[in-house]
Amino acid sequence: MNATERWKRDGYLVYHGIFDASEIETLRSTCDASLDQWRRESTPEGEPGGYCHKPDAWIMLHLNHPRYHHHHPDGLAALLNTVADPRVLSTLDDVFREPAVITQINYYIDPSETRPANWHRDCQFFAQRTGVDEGELIQREGDPPRELHMHIPLASTRASEVVSGSHLRTDTAEENRIRNEDPHSDSMPNARHLSLEPGDAAFFHVNALHRGSYPAGVLRRTIAVTFNRATDPRPATAETMEQRAGYVPSYQPWFKQPGYLDGCSASARKFYERFIGVYEDSWSPRYLDIAHPSLREYFTHS
Repeated sequence: MNATERWKRDGYLVYHGIFDASEIETLRSTCDASLDQWRRESTPEGEPGGYCHKPDAWIMLHLNHPRYHHHHPDGLAALLNTVADPRVLSTLDDVFREPAVITQINYYIDPSETRPANWHRDCQFFAQRTGVDEGELIQREGDPPRELHMHIPLASTRASEVVSGSHLRTDTAEENRIRNEDPHSDSMPNARHLSLEPGDAAFFHVNALHRGSYPAGVLRRTIAVTFNRATDPRPATAETMEQRAGYVPSYQPWFKQPGYLDGCSASARKFYERFIGVYEDSWSPRYLDIAHPSLREYFTHS
């Protein structure tokens, strides 16, 4: 069974050892330096969605923001080249069956206070915000997917779980009960831990039933990327930027900063230029008019 067939059946793919030890070492050093800066400097008013450092913080948004890489620009280039590695882009081509763009590059980390692990499908949040039926979204965004997640672990992890085959159908009665009444349950039927080592890469459908666990004291360092089909993007609007306090993942105007893509390979540069072409019209500074000054600075002073 080839990768495309496995994806259609399971809704996830795992590739072992596609990045070598030196690549992972560079990424870990770069990402942890960025994480240390974020921990020192982040504030609720100055981070998209208020996602700042705090005891239960489990995610650092926009790992690729240039403010985190002034002292190691080569590390930013390494991060961008890894996300757009030819082996990654080949998988995206197989799954999307058309050109892809990124939506966001984040960093999953271990909190100092345990955060609950909640079963969910990403489409449930879009259904809540838009009023579109969740089942309709599952059908519309099933195959090819509208979006998928990629995880690149920089430390060993079993933190992510996916229910195999759930990406193309609605919940069973038991899945629905767990997701809506007992979302922290360890008894989800057919759940699969994605056991990953540094150098691996995992891809999974955003609308599959899945969860990530973030227990205190268990190291997590995972580059978490979301991609979407270029023909079906999720651009920012003034309304969504206000509703989500600036956390519309694709709102990343720093991509147009001179020199931002310096050090990228030719294929990576082409990939990110496609992202710019798809989204730049939605990077209006007017969408920040009502934002806190610290948040405006986050987006406009890199």
